[in-house]
Amino acid sequence: MRRASAALALALLAAAASPGRASAHAGVSAPAATSYLASVLSVPAGVEARVVDGDQTLWLRAAPGRVVVVLGLRGEPYLRFSSRGVEVNTRAPTFFLNRARPRPQPPPAGADRRAPPRWKRIAAGRATSWHEDRIHALALGAHPAGDAYLGHWLVPLLVDGRRAAVRGELRHVAPPSLLWLWPVALALACVPALLRLREAGWDQHALWALAPLALGAATAGRLGRELYGRPTVSAGQLALAATTCAVAAALAALFLRRAWRTLAAVAIGIAGLYQGLALLAT
Repeated sequence: MRRASAALALALLAAAASPGRASAHAGVSAPAATSYLASVLSVPAGVEARVVDGDQTLWLRAAPGRVVVVLGLRGEPYLRFSSRGVEVNTRAPTFFLNRARPRPQPPPAGADRRAPPRWKRIAAGRATSWHEDRIHALALGAHPAGDAYLGHWLVPLLVDGRRAAVRGELRHVAPPSLLWLWPVALALACVPALLRLREAGWDQHALWALAPLALGAATAGRLGRELYGRPTVSAGQLALAATTCAVAAALAALFLRRAWRTLAAVAIGIAGLYQGLALLAT
């Protein structure tokens, strides 16, 4: 049991130790950790835009009756928002340059900014999000310290055939003080006390106090990763949130049964450890 628990804990640690990064293609991605904060300053009429994950992802929605085309890195039509939904131009060089990291594909010979677009639908509605390099391009050559303004950015558009753009600014945000780590130090300082409680036969009382707290925190952390900061919530995200709540309810039910309490406590502890490590960088 100890070896299995240690192996599982190491696997969860390896999976969650590095901060998440937003996906490099159109679609929903997990929250990413970043020290840069991009904000939208102006959008054309009929367009709604927001920055997700600091400076990683741009979300855009077109109003009904509008046809909005996002121009790519080389000025070619990249994304189109219309009554047919959201479509991506599979002949656009940006379609290949913006693939998921760490191995973006070089544009093939047929991908040319002057080639006639070949549209492929990626969303049924009028909104989507995608990794947008132009938002954080100013950060690539900057080495700021503390809070700093880095400059303006823009993403060019065609709105009903007319030139427009989403405009914004990028700032560097100073990291939080290390004083926020005091709860971790306090928890580590409590370990010897918990071991003494075990020797005194009070370990079950500590279990009753800590397991519900860990279960609630892990559930809130998981729901936050799925829903916080998202302009819209998809059916898939709602399904994941419902699954998270169902698993939490099942663990709570098992914990209330004396025969399964220890196993449930181990599962709750692993879930809390995993969510804590996954959210540590953010």
